[in-house]
Amino acid sequence: MGDFDVVRFADRARRVTVVLEDAAGGRRREGRHEGEIVIETGFVNSRLPVHFSGTDLAGLCAFLEGRAAAEEGGGLPDGSVTDWPAAGRSAYLRLHAADPFTVEVRDPVQSGVTVRVPLDLPDGWAAHAAARLGRLCATLAADR
Repeated sequence: MGDFDVVRFADRARRVTVVLEDAAGGRRREGRHEGEIVIETGFVNSRLPVHFSGTDLAGLCAFLEGRAAAEEGGGLPDGSVTDWPAAGRSAYLRLHAADPFTVEVRDPVQSGVTVRVPLDLPDGWAAHAAARLGRLCATLAADR
C-alpha cells in the first residue's frame, strides 16, 4: 500500500483501494478529504471521486478493528453490511462481511453504477488495515 492509501481490499486477482487525492495528505474541501476509489479487476479498471471526513475515517477504523477482533476470536464472518463513507454524499463502498468478503462500489450520484467485487482476503487483513489507517489518521491530524 502507498503511504496515503486509506484502505485496500485485495486478493491475488482483484483490488479496491481508497486513496487520498493529494499525496501530501489529501486536499480538504469544506472539512472533507478528497480521494479516489480505485477498482482493479480482470473485468473493471476504474477510478471515481470520493469525499470523506475525519468522522468517516474513524468509522472505517472502528469497522476494521471490529473485523480484526472477530477474526482474532475465530469468529466466522457474520454477514453484516456497512456503508463507507455514509451513502448519499458521493460514491461509497458497501462492505459485506461474508464469505467471501465483498466490496460493492456504489456511485449513485454520477453514473448510477454499482460494481460488486468478491475477495478472498488473507488472514490478518483487518488488523493490518486498521493499524495502517490509524497511522494515516495520526499523520493527517499532525498536518492540521
